[in-house]
Amino acid sequence: MELTTWRELCDRGRDLVLCLDFPGGRAAAGFADLAAGAPVELCFLHIAWSGLHTDSTLDAHIAQWVGEALGTGRPVRAVLGFCAGTALATRVADAVSATAGAAPPAVLLFDAATVADDALRDQFVSSVQASAAHLAEGELDDARQWSRELLATGRDDLPRVASALVDRYGRLMSGIAERLSLGETIRRELTDGFAAYLAYLLLAAQGGLDLRVGTPMFLSSRDHKLPVDPARGISFGVDRERLLGDADVWRVVAGVLGEERS
Repeated sequence: MELTTWRELCDRGRDLVLCLDFPGGRAAAGFADLAAGAPVELCFLHIAWSGLHTDSTLDAHIAQWVGEALGTGRPVRAVLGFCAGTALATRVADAVSATAGAAPPAVLLFDAATVADDALRDQFVSSVQASAAHLAEGELDDARQWSRELLATGRDDLPRVASALVDRYGRLMSGIAERLSLGETIRRELTDGFAAYLAYLLLAAQGGLDLRVGTPMFLSSRDHKLPVDPARGISFGVDRERLLGDADVWRVVAGVLGEERS
């Protein structure tokens, strides 16, 4: 199938499973691991880099994501979300349910989280701190204090906050690149990756964990604290990094997705 805003994880059946997580990937287990391990005959799709646009609203993204998925002519069996992506998965599921002739998909939310207004600053600080060994003296403390003041005065305008954080991060990375004689390509990749993740968080901040139709199932790692009191939930004795790569989780997912849709 020809896709632009989704990338295929596996295709073992007709029905689609849409997976919402940051498309940049992470060291921890991801939806690719779940798609490979879950014993179900389904087609798993994951949002792609090309599906993220910093100048579009969540509604515009949802329309594009859902339109392309349903445009394949295949029914959507389920929508899955991880962490901040859970707030996007519910909105994708709502859009599928609202489509004429479409059955409401199952919704599975892994380590569900909502994006608070301080999440952007937290990501900035952690990203800058990861490069602390290469920063000039005082730059880390200055970045922390500056970002704290920025958020205090800009909570009502998160896009402006995100833009300022990306600009400051870019300038810090430029200084590191110059000191370490790194190429412009590496500096741009670092800044672009950070900007993409903040754009993703801005989208998630417009979502939520509620559904118009049906009840989501919450699947959580060992120490995860849910921001809501779920009607349906399971906690697994595994760390967050292994949640999507755990065989017990795969079996539960297969049990839910293998059910006949009502």
